[in-house]
Amino acid sequence: MPGTDETELLDATRRTILKGAAGALGVGAMGGASAHEWDSTSTTQTSDNRKPAQVGETSGGDVRNAGYHSLGGLGTESGRSGRANNPHEGAVTEIRTHGDFAYIGMFSSRGDSEGRGMAVVDISAYNNAKTEAEVDNAEMSVVSFFRNTNAATAYMDLKLSGDGNYVFVGTQPITALFDETPTGPGYDPNDSGTSGTNSGGVLAIDVLDPYNPQLVDSADYFNTGIHNLFHHRIDGTDYVFACKDINFGTAGVNVFRFDRQPGTLTQVNRWTVTPDGEGHNNAQGDVTPTGGLDFYCHDVEVQDDPVTGRPTVYVAYWNAGVRVLDASDPTALEQIGHFPMRQAHFTTPAPDLIDGNRVLVASHEEPSNDRDGSGDGDPVDDKRNPYSTGSVLIADANGIYDHVDPEDGTNPEGEEATVTDIELLDDWTWQDAAEIDGKDDTEFDNFELSPHNSDVAKHVDPRTGSESFWVHQAHYHGGLRYLRIIPPNSGSQQGRDNSNENGSAGWKLEERGWTRPDKGVPRESTMEGLSAVTPNIWGAVESNGVTFAADINQGVHAMRHEDIPLGGADPIVGVERSGDPPVFRPGGTNGIELDVTFADSDVLLRDRLPDGWAVAGEGDGTEVVDGGETYVEFDGASAGDSLRYFAEAPDEGGNGSFGPVQASADGGDSWVTLADSSRTVYVVGQPNGLVLGTAAGAVGALAHQRDRVRDGLADLTGRSD
Repeated sequence: MPGTDETELLDATRRTILKGAAGALGVGAMGGASAHEWDSTSTTQTSDNRKPAQVGETSGGDVRNAGYHSLGGLGTESGRSGRANNPHEGAVTEIRTHGDFAYIGMFSSRGDSEGRGMAVVDISAYNNAKTEAEVDNAEMSVVSFFRNTNAATAYMDLKLSGDGNYVFVGTQPITALFDETPTGPGYDPNDSGTSGTNSGGVLAIDVLDPYNPQLVDSADYFNTGIHNLFHHRIDGTDYVFACKDINFGTAGVNVFRFDRQPGTLTQVNRWTVTPDGEGHNNAQGDVTPTGGLDFYCHDVEVQDDPVTGRPTVYVAYWNAGVRVLDASDPTALEQIGHFPMRQAHFTTPAPDLIDGNRVLVASHEEPSNDRDGSGDGDPVDDKRNPYSTGSVLIADANGIYDHVDPEDGTNPEGEEATVTDIELLDDWTWQDAAEIDGKDDTEFDNFELSPHNSDVAKHVDPRTGSESFWVHQAHYHGGLRYLRIIPPNSGSQQGRDNSNENGSAGWKLEERGWTRPDKGVPRESTMEGLSAVTPNIWGAVESNGVTFAADINQGVHAMRHEDIPLGGADPIVGVERSGDPPVFRPGGTNGIELDVTFADSDVLLRDRLPDGWAVAGEGDGTEVVDGGETYVEFDGASAGDSLRYFAEAPDEGGNGSFGPVQASADGGDSWVTLADSSRTVYVVGQPNGLVLGTAAGAVGALAHQRDRVRDGLADLTGRSD
């Protein structure tokens, strides 16, 4: 909170931290109290705005609740239509899935649930379902809990490695909303094994055996903590991008290298925004970031760009808007895009191009309908849709790599990347100012009617091959909202006018259904310190056409929308690149090797070639051109396969990226992009004259990889310096 120094904060009680600092819910900046507070511990509110008749209901035949687990214990105690007979005593946070398991963070726990930090849930019955009846008969089963042995920290966020073998957790010292110290056997409140006593940080947890998660490493020196984080593998090395939230001159995106061994979680960069809007790498005390609740470094996601293959970071930076960074070199992040907005709480790129367009999704978080916290009802300056329940926005990110030469993938010589202004396409708001402004009995507080985290998913109809993109949106007490992204001239707008006063003509973000499940959780098991309402949904993710939602006060729900195809889960496959150092001669023919590290079945794979490269000679794959991109396709790939093909480098020097690799389980009708599967390569030597000094410092030549680049350059040029 602005104006609070570090000593005061660390000396405060946990409850004071909770009430005074942003992110009590892992949510962002805490707003001022509403002038008319409502009973936040009741699930039977009388306000028309909260539509109490909807609690426990869905939007109709298009959406149904397909399963529930209260996370109160191991096994399948709750069942599809069960009640919370054995609830988790505390609060639940983020949910992510990989293959047959879901991983759910726990903000707080007490009583019989004390000491829990994460639940691991078997969702295989849903992933294996091929019919609606099989979905309805499926159940979730808790297979393990990972213990949080430090009462001073809460598990705010978790993300998975691309292969699903590791969970990374962000922790903060704003823990349980209960004035209780766990006393169970083996519980030591001073144990720093999972986080420091008065600090938060990053945990790396091995979940190769999901029945027995094991802590591998931690970095725990971040006072107010790590709020959100994301894992991505870049050129064969694991990185964790972690958002340090507010104050103390330490806000920003912290980048860690992780070598999958104890003691190897090493910070290699901190990127931050300063008040002039500039981004800074390796920011130390001489760089003062934008701070306080106005510039809360809140959330981060990373994607191998579907056009260039470059690892690309999307950062929600509160009133500094959404910042987009090229992470080809994680030690020297380069800002390439800016989407100006207030209260940028969550952001994620669409998983693939939508009608050939990069689309960014971002959302507000609303603490109350009094935006500026002054109590006089004034909105925040330049706030979109003031007094509303907050908006979800889609934006045009097409231009972020316009500075890259399309022929060789390099920046123009001597020029820095331009920062593209990203423009709004459309936005969606559950309840807007027309319904709220001026109505005393419709004010809300404690974030209860705000959007929160979401999952943007690409769905392909197995019958027709048509694709659609949906936002599975968690909306706290608003429940789960299904939003469809509709591009211009798609034929899916149901006769609606294409004009859009908020953004770009033709794009639509439309709600297509919702559910607000209420499973009868007793009040004493909920997060009473902030809000005990049900539903109170934190995050949502999709797998096999089923939406899994983490409910702060209830547990985890499984939900189905009839318009989202149920066609088999995405293929689970991992690919590593092997072979020579990534340095090649102009015009030379080079072997490209892919090792399939794991796969749940035989799959179709394809690797994307950089611009200017061509397939050459014999190899294991077949050349395919799709959408103007050149791929090499491999049929029937399975775990343990080593796939090899040959590619000819362009005649001019430069750098580019192979990948990302894509996989298909339906013969190529639909493709899934494999995270962490790109590789930066360099074309050096004659005729362009690019040699050791310039190549080793080029984009993608990471500090810890320079020896590999130098070795490759020495082989090509005969030089050692």
